[in-house]
Amino acid sequence: MPTSTGPLQVFERFRDRVLAGEWRAWTDHSDDITIELPCAPPGSPRRFHGGAEFAAHTEASRAAMPVRFEEFRDVVVHETTDPEVIVVEYTMAGTVTTTGRSASAPFVLVLRVRDGRALLWREYQNVLAIAEALGAVDALLSGVAGPVPPEPTKSPAPALGAASGPQAVYERILKAALDGSPDDYADLYTDDAILEFPFAAPGFPRTLHGREGISAHLRAAFGRAVRIEEFRDVVVHETADPEVIVAEHAIVGTATASGLPCSIANLLVLTVRDGRIVHQRDYLDALAATAAAGRLPGRGAEPVPR
Repeated sequence: MPTSTGPLQVFERFRDRVLAGEWRAWTDHSDDITIELPCAPPGSPRRFHGGAEFAAHTEASRAAMPVRFEEFRDVVVHETTDPEVIVVEYTMAGTVTTTGRSASAPFVLVLRVRDGRALLWREYQNVLAIAEALGAVDALLSGVAGPVPPEPTKSPAPALGAASGPQAVYERILKAALDGSPDDYADLYTDDAILEFPFAAPGFPRTLHGREGISAHLRAAFGRAVRIEEFRDVVVHETADPEVIVAEHAIVGTATASGLPCSIANLLVLTVRDGRIVHQRDYLDALAATAAAGRLPGRGAEPVPR
């Protein structure tokens, strides 16, 4: 009996083909797929309808990319309560063929598959890490004139206070951020919690240990880059682990450095136990965040205090 093709099998097929150097193969038969890149640099498309549209836009750049991918590592698959959807955290590693340098970058993928066909491919990328690996940071930053403006909302803001378990804790995160209260946010963590920022820009902390350290970071960071006014396009994925949720949203507000409206893509992986966060991976779009703060790498960057 043939094995059904679900989201995990589609991801594994993508991984195998990338490692074999077959960039286009996974979209060849996906005319109805929607591909979203929430962390794409300003001026680059963030949404494509159909594999052909995506391939047409990226074929030349992918063909010219001087990278030989050799490994997908640190792969974490979150099966969700929706059998069509998985969320995958992973790091792509390889060799830059023009320099011989080994390099890697983290990604997160939200994948929806129905009847063996991918319908949604939403990929969060660390574009700063990719540009740094390719020696293309200056070219990337030359296209960033200021904060990333908000896009029209795709979904209404959530009604806070209706959830329970990890989702209730996530809603308290949103409320603390909207209220501008770092102490309320810090109170959500256990004493020995770990907070990770896999997409952090150079010079910024990547891992914080313990509620005391997390609290100090939040107090230093709150309101520094963005005055948060709204969370848009909120999607919460309940996983097969009742302690873990994956939450997506766009942070919308005003950039403190320029006074301009801005939007920052964000994905959180939250592990909550007894009503407190024990572990959080925060995939904040580093390029958009540092642009909003007016502290782009190589332009007088000023790291948030640790």
